[in-house]
Amino acid sequence: MSRWKLYDNWYADLAGLSVEQLRERRAFAAERAAGAVARGMGRNPKAGREWRQRLRAVDDQLLRWGVQGA
Repeated sequence: MSRWKLYDNWYADLAGLSVEQLRERRAFAAERAAGAVARGMGRNPKAGREWRQRLRAVDDQLLRWGVQGA
């Protein structure tokens, strides 16, 4: 899957992913959210907000499935 397709279908794909895939997406989103607001490479608050929204969507999906320790 291309990177852009991953971003475009982020929310639609969540329901069809395994718990392991959701955990991978969660780690990816958390890394991107932190990087978007980190010093050094240039901050991008808008990107940080968007990645935090994606992170919350993954957490919500994990909670729907009753998975703890996301």
